[in-house]
Amino acid sequence: MRKRRWYLPSHYKLRLWQSPPTRPEEDPYQRAVDFLSANEPEKYLRVQLPIDKYEKLQSHAETLYGEKKYPYIDYCPDTSTVVIYTAPLRRYMEWSLHTCKPMYHAAAVELELLHNKPELVHRLKAYGESTNRPSFEGYGRRISKTPDGGLIYYFNNRRVLALVIETRPTEDYHKLQRDIRLWLHGMRCRTGILICLQEEPKVVAEISNETPFGPLIYNGHRWFGKLGAVFAEVHRRVDADGEIQVEPKWLVRSGTFVVDDEKLDFGLTLGDLFPEDDADAPDVRSVVIKLSTEDVKGLLVYGVTETALVRFRA
Repeated sequence: MRKRRWYLPSHYKLRLWQSPPTRPEEDPYQRAVDFLSANEPEKYLRVQLPIDKYEKLQSHAETLYGEKKYPYIDYCPDTSTVVIYTAPLRRYMEWSLHTCKPMYHAAAVELELLHNKPELVHRLKAYGESTNRPSFEGYGRRISKTPDGGLIYYFNNRRVLALVIETRPTEDYHKLQRDIRLWLHGMRCRTGILICLQEEPKVVAEISNETPFGPLIYNGHRWFGKLGAVFAEVHRRVDADGEIQVEPKWLVRSGTFVVDDEKLDFGLTLGDLFPEDDADAPDVRSVVIKLSTEDVKGLLVYGVTETALVRFRA
């Protein structure tokens, strides 16, 4: 029996060995522009761009959003990496603003009342999201950053970044470390404090289980879980070569405030707040700044409430 042969029309071509056509790679700059325009909350984008493209992107963001903090654009010149953050829903960075205020007041008491240095108090200013939030330049003025909170020192007609405070959830700890180190190395800030918060659990708890640290429930909805853990780290640039000293401090563990002393010592001194060439401050540099433990505990409770209110109003 003869085998049949099948023929295809001449216009029909089989491409058995050809892979499907690939789309041209999306331009990283255009991808960043599209991400800025969409501006969806709780998102971030990481792309590699040369510094001139970064500057162009930052200018575009200012055209779109003016002086708003978010979307926030960060740049690492070592890797030519741009990171864009959109507005977080949890708003933990509000806590940085309220943390810097008791630090300012503790420093002011030491300077003015105990060491008779009112002129140094007038040079210090606490700042955060509710004030005019200045940005600070680094890496040869090619990039700028705006911290969540901190202290500014005015000296010799210049504004010196004395202390930065950044707050994030614990899952962002390593990102937060890198951010603090960028402040110390790239922006030449001497001292940075990172505050990590752990909110738990992600289920609605009974109202009878409420503590000062949560959960906060209204109309059957959980607006804040429970502040399970809080720790702070003071990062200090100790020499011109960039060596960084780190001092950790636990505030909350397993939902319980764990500081027993009447005063809380983060390891900060007044010398952390003044430029090294300020001749008016040498005799007070070693004075330790201590915060009222009750004030710090009240700050955490306030942060829980404020976070819940922000979510409710959103």
